[in-house]
Amino acid sequence: MPSPYEGLTEEEWLVKTKELISCHPLDVETIKQIAFKSWKTLWSTTIGEGKLSINLSELDVPATVIGYFFEKLFAKELERQQPHLWRAGKNKEDKDIVCIPNNLYSVEIKSSGQLGEKVFGNRSYGQNIENTELLKKEKSGYYITVNFYRQDLHLLRFGWIDHSDWKAQKAATGQAASLSESVYTYKLIKIEGDYRLNAPIRVLKGVGSQISQLCAEEGVLNVRDLKNYHGSNAKILKLNETLKKLDFS
Repeated sequence: MPSPYEGLTEEEWLVKTKELISCHPLDVETIKQIAFKSWKTLWSTTIGEGKLSINLSELDVPATVIGYFFEKLFAKELERQQPHLWRAGKNKEDKDIVCIPNNLYSVEIKSSGQLGEKVFGNRSYGQNIENTELLKKEKSGYYITVNFYRQDLHLLRFGWIDHSDWKAQKAATGQAASLSESVYTYKLIKIEGDYRLNAPIRVLKGVGSQISQLCAEEGVLNVRDLKNYHGSNAKILKLNETLKKLDFS
């Protein structure tokens, strides 16, 4: 698939991204609504039945599994609401969300439960495969990216990622592919909303383990707590001033 960014400078990418999003049949408000409903459903899930049932929230489930469950629920809920437009992917060639009228608008979902605001693909995303028949599915196209930490979803993005944007780890044993800062800045649009205040304090630049521990002692565990902080700790007050300059809702 040819890149819509071909021939453009990085400074021109953002305009192209907004253009790509504006012509997509899935709008950001729908993404947000589906995401919140799916996230709530996920954490209302129980395993087993009767006296043997266990709430998912009681289990130490790996973040990758949580992400997988969320992606499946998101696709299923979108299919339920708009069955004429969308269906969940059914095979390895499908994107996570398939646009029935036009596959160009099909969407891949990438989620991460790690601290921070980055997402990762598996190593194959960063490999250049000359024989396109070996590709299980097209890795260029529209993406929804999701960042969560424990039971809090704190960042949704929508945009376009090209296969060539994924960079595999250089180490032979590395299993992940990552994205550059320019892709996060110009190719993925943050979906704003009050939910972003759920972000753990560690997502803020300059907040390491020591500052995080200090904040925890003052009851400041996430950005919402920091925004509402009325204590007297000078370091936290300074961090609060920094927060006002950032793009949190």
